[in-house]
Amino acid sequence: MEELRKASQHAQRKAKQQVSSMEHEFSLKEQGLEARVRELEEGSRNSTVELNRLLTAQQKTTKRWKEEARKLAEAFELKLGSLKAELVRQKQRSQELEVQLETDHEKLVEYERQMAEYQEKNNRLQRRLTQAEQRASTASQQLSIMTSQRRKAASMLDLETL
Repeated sequence: MEELRKASQHAQRKAKQQVSSMEHEFSLKEQGLEARVRELEEGSRNSTVELNRLLTAQQKTTKRWKEEARKLAEAFELKLGSLKAELVRQKQRSQELEVQLETDHEKLVEYERQMAEYQEKNNRLQRRLTQAEQRASTASQQLSIMTSQRRKAASMLDLETL
């Protein structure tokens, strides 16, 4: 029985050693797992902080882009309105110039007609002047001839009277 008791004690010591070894292994595994959980939690917190930072940066960028897009659209609308107004002014000016051109063309046609009329009158007056000058020249020549003939006749009469 002593043997049994020794075997039993030996088995108990062996079992205690195994339990102690298992407890130690379990404790090490537990510590390892706790360390791993802490690492994962720290990583998760860091990831969350980084994601929040990235999200905030993206939101700021999006807000800035939206503001820039709004300003660009506003500037575009203003420029477009200005260009449309300028186009209306240019069209109106173009119409005014077309009307002025038509009026000037009509005046030019009228002036050309009057010029042709005045040229015709001038030509008629020039012909009449030339004819009058020719008649005056002819009359002057005839008058000179007649004066010369009268002088001759008067001198002959004076000679005869003597």
